[in-house]
Amino acid sequence: MTSDNDGDHAEFMDVDDVARRLKVTKATVYEIISLGKLRCFRIGARRGTIRVSEQQLREFLGQNETGEKRPAPRPVPVKLKHLS
Repeated sequence: MTSDNDGDHAEFMDVDDVARRLKVTKATVYEIISLGKLRCFRIGARRGTIRVSEQQLREFLGQNETGEKRPAPRPVPVKLKHLS
């Protein structure tokens, strides 16, 4: 879901949009929202319709970014006396 491109409005996504962007299920999006990892807006009565801004999604991704992959450390050889 997008808004006017006049610069005064933020772009908001619904749960389907967020799930597609992250390549996860809608259930996963609901879970990360309920855990407080992904901030969102709730618009409307009761719990409201969930909307996520581009900025909120960027913040979530930045908080969950991992460093570059490093090879696993090599195990330290252990000398076992009973096998010597």
